[in-house]
Amino acid sequence: MVNEGIKVSIITVTYNGVKTIEQTIQSVLRQTYKNIEYILIDGLSTDGTQQIIEQYIDNIDYFVSEKDEGLYYAMNKGLKRATGDIIGIINCDDWLVEDAVASVVDYFERHDVDLTYGNIVCVTEQGEEKLLIPDSLDKIWYRMVVPHPSVFIKKEIYERFGCFNTKYKLSSDYELMLRLYNKGIHFGYINEKITYFRMGGLSTIRYSEACREGYAISMSYIDKCPNKRKILPLVKKVYRYNCFSTQICAGKGKLSELINRFFQVRVYEILIWGTGVWGERCYNILKSDGITILHFVDNNPSKWGTEFQGIRILNPEELLNVDAYVLIAVKENGETIKKQLDNMENKGLKCVCMGELEILFCHDE
Repeated sequence: MVNEGIKVSIITVTYNGVKTIEQTIQSVLRQTYKNIEYILIDGLSTDGTQQIIEQYIDNIDYFVSEKDEGLYYAMNKGLKRATGDIIGIINCDDWLVEDAVASVVDYFERHDVDLTYGNIVCVTEQGEEKLLIPDSLDKIWYRMVVPHPSVFIKKEIYERFGCFNTKYKLSSDYELMLRLYNKGIHFGYINEKITYFRMGGLSTIRYSEACREGYAISMSYIDKCPNKRKILPLVKKVYRYNCFSTQICAGKGKLSELINRFFQVRVYEILIWGTGVWGERCYNILKSDGITILHFVDNNPSKWGTEFQGIRILNPEELLNVDAYVLIAVKENGETIKKQLDNMENKGLKCVCMGELEILFCHDE
């Protein structure tokens, strides 16, 4: 049995979240762990959010609705009100797994940690769900590897090391994680689903600005990194990649323009190698640019002969006698796949991987 003598504060920050706030509130109230202090900070919503909150007011320990100066100001306001031993923040776009708090308290009880984080489920605007498992902590110097919606921190850690730095409007959660990591506090990873995270929030919409903030945060701590010589090039590489992917995903013909420049010809039809995230992104972007996607290609035998986006997925061996342009739409190992195609010795195949397009893009910048 989980020790319910440990008090947990959960903070929800909202502004004009009428479409999602009820699901967030209900996810907190339905927790199997009951010793919860619930704090709700509203930025003076005008869309009916307050009316929904009022329906649950008897189950909310502290509620205020007033104009504030942004997301992290509101979070800090909630942190000052929190009296729990452990504090979690779940914003109005997200919701907790029913036994999330019980899992968190149990982990704190069994391990010497100051902060826990776990897996989150990303939910697209179309309702599709994708499990996000955090990356290795040693990469925190150059990317946000700790999913903030799943984070729970001891109150004493906030008291010792401070709250959110409101200098950053979109990435202050990353700055806090990097600050705490640099201070040597103990992180604990819970290999369970903790939170559902709805895509399309502030940092998703303003992704380019968030990338610039993330780069500035990484650079502000790089001198404290014990392996600066190795990490600094990675900080710059990740930032360049983020700039590239931001421009590509923005559409406006940038991807097709880079492909045309690489091949030095106008491309009207293309094969896409890869049926993962980048394969789907490139399909949508190129389709909107008027380019026909002839087929997908993948090294996974279980996908051969099936369809992706309504288009047949080929076995690479089917390209032996094909004349076509090929976009290798994978984030990693693009050069390895290109060598695989080169080894076919089919001069009719003309290939480019995302890494080569990124170099072309960065040359322009």
